This record gives sequence, C-alpha cells and structure tokens, in this order.
Amino acid sequence: GHQRRRRRRRRRRQRGGGPGPPGRHHRQPQASPPLSISSSNGVTCPSRRIRLYTWLSHRCFSDCVTTFYRKTLGKREGDCVRACVRKYQLATAASAARFNKLADPSAAADDEDEDD
Repeated sequence: GHQRRRRRRRRRRQRGGGPGPPGRHHRQPQASPPLSISSSNGVTCPSRRIRLYTWLSHRCFSDCVTTFYRKTLGKREGDCVRACVRKYQLATAASAARFNKLADPSAAADDEDEDD
C-alpha cells in the first residue's frame, strides 16, 4: 500500500505533474489572470512579478506573433507586442490606483475635497 503510493508519486513528479520539481516533459504555460505586483506592505514579491511577467509575455506573444520565419520580430509584430504590454501596464496601474483609493478612506475624502 504505502510503497505503491510512493512509486505513483515519484512517477507523477517525473512526468511533471503534482508537487515537486518538473520532470523531463515540458508543460505548456497556462494563461492565468494577471496578479497584483505588490504585497499588502508595499514590498514587491519577486515570485508574483515573475508570474505576471510570464503571463503577460505569453499573452502578448500569442496575440501578436503569427509567423515564425525569422529569429527577430517583424515591425508590426514588435509594435503589437509593445502596444499589448503598454495596455496591460496602464490597466494594472489604473486598477491598483483604484484599489488603493478604496483601501484608504482618508485618501478618498481628500479627493472629494479637491473636486470643490
């Protein structure tokens, strides 16, 4: 019983599934929603930044690059990737500002005073 479960876990790890280091089979990265870059105390979390970078790279590359004739991107592909990244950076900055405003009621009150 116990030995058999151990062997199954070991095989699963070698195939790249389950906990543990990936095996020799490469798994395709899945596009997941973007993550916030900052933790609650304002310090950037490296693993979250890496996951966000990976997600954004995969998303923009798959949207913009359709041909693989050269090692470098064509002009349109490069422009498309830059526009895609810029779009997500602006959206992330806007949503972060909105969440910060919602989290800090005194900042929201200050903004209302400025509108007068």
